[in-house]
Amino acid sequence: MINRLSVQRTARLVGRRGVAAAALVAALSGGCSSSPSQLQISGGDAGGADTTPSRASQVVMDGYLMAGPWMGGGFTATDPGAATITPACTANSCTPAFTGNEFCMQGTVTGRPDYTGFAMLGWNVAQPAGGTAGTWAVPDSGGITVTVLNNPRTVALRVQLQGTDPHSSADRWCATLTSGKPIAWSDFQTTCWAGGTPLAPGTPIQQGSIIVPGTLTDFPFDVCLLDVQIQ
Repeated sequence: MINRLSVQRTARLVGRRGVAAAALVAALSGGCSSSPSQLQISGGDAGGADTTPSRASQVVMDGYLMAGPWMGGGFTATDPGAATITPACTANSCTPAFTGNEFCMQGTVTGRPDYTGFAMLGWNVAQPAGGTAGTWAVPDSGGITVTVLNNPRTVALRVQLQGTDPHSSADRWCATLTSGKPIAWSDFQTTCWAGGTPLAPGTPIQQGSIIVPGTLTDFPFDVCLLDVQIQ
């Protein structure tokens, strides 16, 4: 179950050339997921080529992520009016629920003069199945590789990491997401679109997410998390 009180409005205005920074929520008591099943990723038909891109995640089953040292329930989030998202997650569930090996969100980000529209596909990083969300310490070296399906491909994406204080812009870090391209932990910064404070080793992280930041005009998005590799 999601602790809805922890889902806070945290978008920030960053100027005409920037976009809104979307913070992740704080510790969740649960997530929009059922107990994890063993991941079984099915391929296309063996009898012929399938040109449709796969939406199957290698690391999520029934809304529960298992990627190296990370594990936890998944969810979507936005601010009121900042986007329409399917599935829409509330305090207790997501509608429709995440099922199988697809972990995706679709909708429209709202265009705003202050760039505060956004959509978020997030997950806890230290939450045992059926348990409460904890924290994970950032290593001294290494990084993360996130692979996504992004339609249309022109939609800009970020990876964002949330610390223990969802109200503080100094306790969340982001980096531009290029699908399949490694991101060093040291490349994450606060206010990454403008340049900020780098993520320090040992920082406790509660959640990760894919952010679709807003622009001046409405635009559609369709994003699936396919894989997460922790280096």
